[in-house]
Amino acid sequence: MAVEPTQLLEELAAAVTAALGDDLLSLTVHGSYVAGDFEPDRSDLDLLAVLDAEPDRAMLERLRPLHERIAVEHPRWADRVEVDYLSLETLRTLAERPGPMIRISPGEPLHLFEATRHYLINIVSARQDGQTLRGLDVPSLVPFVPKDSLFPVIREHVESWPAWVQDARGRPGAQAYAVLTLCRALHLLEIGHQSSKRQAGAWGTARLPEWAELIAWASGWWYHGGSDADGGRFEEVEAFVHAVRDEIAGTR
Repeated sequence: MAVEPTQLLEELAAAVTAALGDDLLSLTVHGSYVAGDFEPDRSDLDLLAVLDAEPDRAMLERLRPLHERIAVEHPRWADRVEVDYLSLETLRTLAERPGPMIRISPGEPLHLFEATRHYLINIVSARQDGQTLRGLDVPSLVPFVPKDSLFPVIREHVESWPAWVQDARGRPGAQAYAVLTLCRALHLLEIGHQSSKRQAGAWGTARLPEWAELIAWASGWWYHGGSDADGGRFEEVEAFVHAVRDEIAGTR
């Protein structure tokens, strides 16, 4: 029997706490699970682990067995758990300089690398709406990320999408994800608040009426059992990505 997300989160929290001990200051779940529009058969579980020490290769090896075990014992969730492991020091200075980070995410194995300010997006999400599983609340640890630090990151992210969307050809799920992600970016820049994909899609249909039907398709595919056998709508999605990129860049 497949384990429910609440049970998996508790199992994961217990395992991370056992592996890291006093090095773990906080473990928080954020994203769609907290926003209330989590889709059990499709959505990822997004977590932020705040550490007292900088992550290194020794810590990576302490974490590896628990993530391997979760994937084996709960195959339904094998590629749907995303955890960012960052030190408190890096979280407080990431807008100015990169720092070491351990991360696992869909399509990305557990690994150690230098986090750039792109990951401020996840930090804002965890700080804004995160639900604490272990330790201290993120807002008590991590300072507010001002718009003049966050918004350039969002714009950089959007600028990359015309290249990234090329990989979505023939992949309707990736196309739906692209549409909803661009709606989220535009919503954040205009409203100043991080939203879920579903919320951003609903907002985007009113904000971008010329694209309302495409956004409704993307939301319907994502949240109502869209099939990978569906050919998708690549040309429209590609045009949408360029249009939103241009609008955010101020060229429309």
